[in-house]
Amino acid sequence: MPSPQFSTLVLWIIVALTGSLGLAQSSNATPEKVTEAHPASFSFLTDHEPVISLDGLWRFHPGDDARWTSPAFDDSAWPLLRSDEPWTDQGYNQLRGFAWYRFRVQPPSPAMPLSLLLPSILTDYEVFENGVKIGAFGQMPPHGSLRFSQSFLYPVPPAAAGATLQFAIRVWHHPIYATYLGGGPRHAGAYLGETTLLERQLELLKQERLTRVAGFFAVGLLNAVVSLTVFGLYFYRRSEREYLWFAILLLTNALMAVLTISDFILNFPLGLRDVLAETLGSVGLAASLFFFSLVLEAKRSPIWRAVLILALLDPLAVGLYVFRITSPATSTSLRILLGLPLEIYIVVLLCRRAISGNRNARLLFVPTILLYGTSILGGTFLLFFQLHWQSRTLASINQWTVIETPFPVPLEVLVELIFVVALLAFLIRRFARSRAKEERFSSDMEAARTLQHVLIPETLPSIPHLEISTAYHPAQEVGGDFYQILTLPGSDSHGEANTLIVLGDVAGKGLAAAMTVSMLVGALLSLVETTGSPAEILAGLNRRLLNRGSGFTTCLAIRLSPSGELTLANAGHLAPYRNGQELSTPPMLPLGLDQNARFAEQMVQLVHGDRLTLLTDGVPEAISHRELFGFERTARMSSLPAAEIAGAARRFGQEDDITVISIVLRH
Repeated sequence: MPSPQFSTLVLWIIVALTGSLGLAQSSNATPEKVTEAHPASFSFLTDHEPVISLDGLWRFHPGDDARWTSPAFDDSAWPLLRSDEPWTDQGYNQLRGFAWYRFRVQPPSPAMPLSLLLPSILTDYEVFENGVKIGAFGQMPPHGSLRFSQSFLYPVPPAAAGATLQFAIRVWHHPIYATYLGGGPRHAGAYLGETTLLERQLELLKQERLTRVAGFFAVGLLNAVVSLTVFGLYFYRRSEREYLWFAILLLTNALMAVLTISDFILNFPLGLRDVLAETLGSVGLAASLFFFSLVLEAKRSPIWRAVLILALLDPLAVGLYVFRITSPATSTSLRILLGLPLEIYIVVLLCRRAISGNRNARLLFVPTILLYGTSILGGTFLLFFQLHWQSRTLASINQWTVIETPFPVPLEVLVELIFVVALLAFLIRRFARSRAKEERFSSDMEAARTLQHVLIPETLPSIPHLEISTAYHPAQEVGGDFYQILTLPGSDSHGEANTLIVLGDVAGKGLAAAMTVSMLVGALLSLVETTGSPAEILAGLNRRLLNRGSGFTTCLAIRLSPSGELTLANAGHLAPYRNGQELSTPPMLPLGLDQNARFAEQMVQLVHGDRLTLLTDGVPEAISHRELFGFERTARMSSLPAAEIAGAARRFGQEDDITVISIVLRH
């Protein structure tokens, strides 16, 4: 069917065409007079939508009486209260339990389908029209609900033509909120009118409610995306736990946003909502404490542990009012007091580190102070409000709207957005710097490995009368153990070359130890050009190592002739084993400790088939389940080839660099 606007447009076209034709036929022709109402005129009396606002004065009475539903009941003696304000603001402070509202409406004529649109009413209520219940929210005692209603639409049964509609609203205000929030309608927005129009109005109210949480949706989505990103950084670098804690912090914030949005849509029971919110908030606070402690290098002091425990106790305070142990005001005050110390601790820690020149603290200063400073102020003002020291306006500082269009953005959403973006930039910068440092370290380690491959023989020299096997296994990528097997330029009395074997262990592991190894091996190669004495070689290495800040080094030097004559000098190293028996050597200091150190030489005669085993302390110090490999086990295995000894120690539990040299004398 064509719309009235379309019909009017067609009529105007016909009139215009008719008039044009008439003018063409005779300019003196008089148009026919129109007797009906002008189609472009409107009337306030007839052309209006059948909806009326019910915001105004309603009859009110505390208590409960089934007779008050009756349209015949005389309520003229009841006082009048505004319907767009709670009764607490109108002289009924701390009123709990039942109270009734009544008002009358003259329906339109002719009759049409009507509905009643009611705003949020605290906390549970029933609606009656002419004595008949037409709707309700929540549950009446003894099963009263702890939730806030939103706007609801209730169809009104048809009434006789011209009959007055008598409405009665029975409200039960939960005792928990009697001293905290006023009962009855929370704000304006009561309407009676044609059902289709009010359905549209209700849909608009729902859309308006969704725009109020658009900011939470945006920041929640951002938190979720960034949280997944930071979790990825953590799984890439698991040693840096600050990524894990920041990801958990963002995840809890995202879930808080989901909870806020869901509460608007699903209208959770207040107890459940508060338990979930406080639990997520407590986990988020704990994660933030761990994050800032790692980034700002804070120790876990007694104060640190105390504020963490207080924050974790926060959710328990919700149960105090849910189980009616305390009022919501007392419970809220306690929750604030449990959470504020941790936020204050983070702010104080940040300020102290920033003043001392910590670069991370200065980079994080502005976004962190914005977030936690606003939270501390909001919590403090809310606490003052609970104590009746401050107005509700300041108590709701976190809900202040700082942006109105295209959708409202509360202050807490804005500062959280700034915080997330700023800390994401901080972590990306931190990750990039760590990655660059890691690449430089990897390059240095590769250079050290290359150097160590040069310094540690990959192939053993072929020496007549000696069967030599070695095993070298650093605990890290590069190690602090070293050995050299050299043929001395001089010869013995029989004209045969002697063999020099030097085994050492630099204190420490990793790159620093490897650099010391390179210096010692270079010094050793220089010394053997001038001397073949094990004692003199150790003395020369000792001089090179002094005052270099490299710690100490244990070292064993032996010279072995083809005839089996063994000369050895020991600088604090493990004594060698001969056929499974430890050779006793005089105690001497390690290299690098005393510039006046002297190293004694010891002579031992080996015979055909003797096995001499040299090793570092990585073998006896291997550990498994708090048990050492030990010297007794080492001595029993010392007659085995080098690879078997090293393999057994590694399987047992390698903790240090392992080097084993096995020498068998053959004629």
